[in-house]
Amino acid sequence: MVTFDHSPTVYWLFGYILAGLVVLSGSYKRVSTPVFLILCLFLLAFMRLPVIAFNRELNPDESQMLSHAITLFQDPVYWRSVDGTTIGPLDNYLLVIPKFFGLQINYSTGRLMGLACAIGSLFFLFLALKNWFTTNIARRVIIIPLLFLAFTQEVDFVHYSSEQLPVLLLSLGIWLLSRFSLPLKDVRSNAFVTGLVAGAIPFAKLQAVPQAAVIALVAGWYCFLQFRYTKNYKSLLTLMLGGLTFPLAVFIWTLIYHVFQDLIDFYILGNVIYAGGTGLAGIPQKFAGIFALSPDFKVFTTSILAPAILGLILIFQTFKKRENMQVPVFIGLLLLSSIYAVTKSGNDFVHYLNFCIAPFTLLAAYGLTKIVKWSIVFPAILLVWFSGNDAYSFVKERKLNNFYSVNVTTLGESPVVTEVNKLSKKGDYMVVWGWQCIYYVEAQLAQGTAENHSERSIFEHPLRDTYRKRYLSDIQRTKPAFVLDAVGKNSFWVQNKTTQGIESFPELFQYINANYKLVGDFDDTLLYVRKDRL
Repeated sequence: MVTFDHSPTVYWLFGYILAGLVVLSGSYKRVSTPVFLILCLFLLAFMRLPVIAFNRELNPDESQMLSHAITLFQDPVYWRSVDGTTIGPLDNYLLVIPKFFGLQINYSTGRLMGLACAIGSLFFLFLALKNWFTTNIARRVIIIPLLFLAFTQEVDFVHYSSEQLPVLLLSLGIWLLSRFSLPLKDVRSNAFVTGLVAGAIPFAKLQAVPQAAVIALVAGWYCFLQFRYTKNYKSLLTLMLGGLTFPLAVFIWTLIYHVFQDLIDFYILGNVIYAGGTGLAGIPQKFAGIFALSPDFKVFTTSILAPAILGLILIFQTFKKRENMQVPVFIGLLLLSSIYAVTKSGNDFVHYLNFCIAPFTLLAAYGLTKIVKWSIVFPAILLVWFSGNDAYSFVKERKLNNFYSVNVTTLGESPVVTEVNKLSKKGDYMVVWGWQCIYYVEAQLAQGTAENHSERSIFEHPLRDTYRKRYLSDIQRTKPAFVLDAVGKNSFWVQNKTTQGIESFPELFQYINANYKLVGDFDDTLLYVRKDRL
């Protein structure tokens, strides 16, 4: 694989030249729309190469989801072999795809799938902008989120995150919704697929349900208006049928594989416990706190601030007139639901802001319809920001690229994984007590418990006994060859060996002592090997 040092100057220069061509071609009518889109997508893919080549963990969520994918390839029944906690099954199944093409499930292939989601998201968003605001507006506006996603090096926007697939599905839903504004020959088919996509989104990430609900609600509005004018109710029924199809299929699937109760206990109730958040009154302050953590997202927002404010003014004017309200109402509701989704969990995770890219862009497009002649100014603000930052870093530190990939294009190997690899066989299971999912990815071993981290079996909460019961049951079912107690300096969140180590779960520790042998402490991680493997 190609590698990148800290200052790939020729590569970076070519990226900015290409970005300049994209900005100019957006308003140059002689460049056809297909050519323009190819330039856009090539720019995004080209500028993501350094982080794709960097085959190391950037965020603990990456290792968590990659571990799930490794396990699902071996045992594809979700909620039996894998529980993604707040992350839905679709996010994890997506990461299995590279394996079918002979590729390893690792950080590079994970980010490649994330890039595919980002490309698809921008493409469907462009199509929606085109349907609602003309091709001219769409070409000028789509450049702004494109430049942001292409040139940001903030980890939360370039690692594979659990928001990327939901954002793709939301963008697909937005495009399908925009098609209701067109003179369609078959409204019912569009209604069914819109409902199908909206119904699938909760199984990518529950956090995206508010936005999915907005898409379904406005689609229902379109179908109701058709019913009022034509007395044809079939499109409304097909929308509802589409919305129920995916959840019903999941329901039947969980019954077949006897994991329905797991879905209720660990995906629904478990997420209710997790999603503390603040009341409605605390949302603005919470959102402002997350927003302040991302300099690049602040500049992205600043670059579209003028058309976005104008867009808000136009929305309020439309409310007063009470005509042609579907698009402005949708944009307003999508914006509010996205901000709610970002703040609901109560955590200050910057990657939640991925949910705001599409609604912010739609709002800016609505305002830009009145100031098209100034459109080139807004992407120029982003280019000046990124090029200025890069120039400063280059002069001061001789650094352009944050993801140094020389000698790290293959997976690393922690000391404990080195020991595991001496004894592991194909098809083995491994369990890591604590939170260090990177061990699963480095060893390329399936997880022996549905949860690949054990913090919900450690911290006090109403469902802890339920989680512990499943944890022990899973180990007895899979009989993992290796059990690692990672609680300590290498563990995320859980580091107190006395109160959080494997001994803190007496029934589990008793089972481990009876069936496993402690073979050593490797960089503060205890390794237990099943006795019949020694």
